Amino acid sequence: MKSILSTQSRLNMKPLAAILLTALGLAACSQSSEPKTETAQSNSADAKVYNIGSDITFPPFEYMENDKPAGFDIDIANQIFAHSGAKANFVDSRFSNLITGLEAKKFDLVMSALYITKERLDKVDMVPYYMTTEALIALTGSDYQPKTRDDLCGKTIASQKGSMFPKQLHEMSEQSCVAKGKAPITVREFDTSPESVQALLAKAVDAHYDDASVAKSTVEKLKGRIVISSTEPFFPVLGGIAIPKGDKAMLDKVTAGLDAMKKSGEYDKLIAKYNLQAPTDEEIQKNMPK
Repeated sequence: MKSILSTQSRLNMKPLAAILLTALGLAACSQSSEPKTETAQSNSADAKVYNIGSDITFPPFEYMENDKPAGFDIDIANQIFAHSGAKANFVDSRFSNLITGLEAKKFDLVMSALYITKERLDKVDMVPYYMTTEALIALTGSDYQPKTRDDLCGKTIASQKGSMFPKQLHEMSEQSCVAKGKAPITVREFDTSPESVQALLAKAVDAHYDDASVAKSTVEKLKGRIVISSTEPFFPVLGGIAIPKGDKAMLDKVTAGLDAMKKSGEYDKLIAKYNLQAPTDEEIQKNMPK
């Protein structure tokens, strides 16, 4: 599905896009430039370097700070590979290209707040490392403050291309709107989460649907211009680190590094720092796609 913003609308929104990206601290490195690198705690000149695909426009998971990648995923990766004396190199790529890039061996693994789904598990292996749900963002002071899925019928909602959000919105549209004789949800897809927020600020959409943790971070950074309007969780889901299908060596390395972080307390500190949720063993068992 494609974005249905007109060419003229895109041109008119470019200045606002630059302002928004600056405000959020989300100006990702150009894909034509050298990949930005955030290394693990290893000073060895011959340490193994692992290239990690990531859409570095998605705080608190990954974003640019002082011209370097920062965020939960960056800190987690650095600690995972530090335990084996290796280094992490984050390569910025748009979200919709991450899984195909991993399959094409452009990356060694992908860390970009990926939801674990049956469709993704058919293509890659995934290690669960956080849990989340989704939220709706609306303009502060707007008459439209959607609280539940039923409030989305007949409205235009922004979401990130390549994520699970458009699919979830279409599912809610069929079940909560069309099936009840109401107008469907119009879903507009944008390459990045900041571009979706930009569309909301420009009043090109009625609301924005995003990861709950990302929504909270965005609201805080825009200081009162937008609010989280939803009052119920939508689709509780596990987030996972994507690894090439069948790459047992990489799977074991990531799992061992993550387990070491949990035993040392490093993992819990990062979960608390970024205000995220660590899944219990029971939640992993319940929410891991079969």
